[in-house]
Amino acid sequence: MRKIFFLSSKIQSDFLFLVLILLLILQWTSPSMASPRKPSETRRGLVPASLLNWPEEGSDYAILVDKSAQKVLLYRWDNLLAPLKVYQASTGENDGPKLRRNDRKTPEGVYFFTGSYKKKELAPRYGTRAFPIDYPNPMDKKKGKDGYGIWFHGLDKPLKPKDTNGCIALDNPNIDELATYIELNDTPVVISSQIEMVSPNKLENEKKQLLKVIEHWRTAWERKEIDQYMSFYSPRFSSDGKNREQWKQYKALVANKYNRITVKIENLRLLKNDGIVLAKFDQRYSTERLESQGEKRLYLQQNSTEWKIVGEFFQKERVRRFAPKKPYPTSLDHIKRFISSWKKAWEEKDLGAYMVHYDARFQSRGMDLEAWEKHRQRLNRKYRSVKIDVTDLSIVQVSDRTAKVSFKQNYQADEYHDFGLKNLLLVKKGEHWKIKEEKWNQLSRKSRP
Repeated sequence: MRKIFFLSSKIQSDFLFLVLILLLILQWTSPSMASPRKPSETRRGLVPASLLNWPEEGSDYAILVDKSAQKVLLYRWDNLLAPLKVYQASTGENDGPKLRRNDRKTPEGVYFFTGSYKKKELAPRYGTRAFPIDYPNPMDKKKGKDGYGIWFHGLDKPLKPKDTNGCIALDNPNIDELATYIELNDTPVVISSQIEMVSPNKLENEKKQLLKVIEHWRTAWERKEIDQYMSFYSPRFSSDGKNREQWKQYKALVANKYNRITVKIENLRLLKNDGIVLAKFDQRYSTERLESQGEKRLYLQQNSTEWKIVGEFFQKERVRRFAPKKPYPTSLDHIKRFISSWKKAWEEKDLGAYMVHYDARFQSRGMDLEAWEKHRQRLNRKYRSVKIDVTDLSIVQVSDRTAKVSFKQNYQADEYHDFGLKNLLLVKKGEHWKIKEEKWNQLSRKSRP
């Protein structure tokens, strides 16, 4: 009898030990108990699919919201492989994109901040800071979505997942820190059910494809080639109450009205979410009798393999509201020294020092920064000596962070010689100028290098 009792006790003890081990395993692997992993740790080598192109002027930062992970991620333009900051957040208590007022859902799409409030201006439940976003945006309205009052804000209580009426809430220290990176109507916010990550090559290829589409669209508009222009529009397109056919008729009337149309695009930003790309840029439109300037938003969706415009919206006056800035000091001497340093590195065939002068987003003659470096490396191997003379230097500082430089360039490498007009677009990153675009037009019969 004692032996039976001993065996029974041993079996019970072993069973309890196994149950304890199973509970520990479940606790360790449970999503609610496991240590959270940073996106950069779980998806190494990938970049956000949403951040396709950054403008010459504007915010250097973008904010992504991952509703599934309940996180807010801050990215800077020059490093998409890892977020600069990651914050725990709380979104709407109900899943899915916001469709109606009081559905307690957080919207999904691309948005911009429209206002800023400090603690003294807020009810206690909003914490120390609050930033409204422009929900519903033009595309939301086109889809019939409604509601209002979607904010990024702090809290007066502990942060819990999915605990808001649709806003994005952060702990007060985090919203205070995030506030330092926000520029109203300029810093983008991409809210997704889950952030899509892709390889840098895939991102670059999609960016190039979209840039090509937008440039061909602009050219067709400028040349008044209405059939070609309309080929970029989806059958589902509508704008200002006009469907695709009505839009075509309207554009044909305008094209016939003027002898000349000029369309310029500046500060192009490309952002993608859930298969729809927002192309946001400053548009300058002019004819022999009319000039118009404002912000254009194109919404594009891929139809099989081609990108088509599904929505187009124009605001005549810019909506950007920046904090008042002191007039920027003239940087002409600084830019002259920069050009001199760039020229010196080029003549000395010091490729490392030469490439330091170029922006990471550089483009020239269909080459990006990597291709440009390889091109210059080939020329350095080809020629023993290089001599560049710069004359008729012109510098126009467009803003505190952008300048346009032009000059006549006399280039000689060994027995080779050419002469042309060089145009550089400079952007300022921190305290340093960088070349973002470089164009060269021959002024003699000699071929370019």
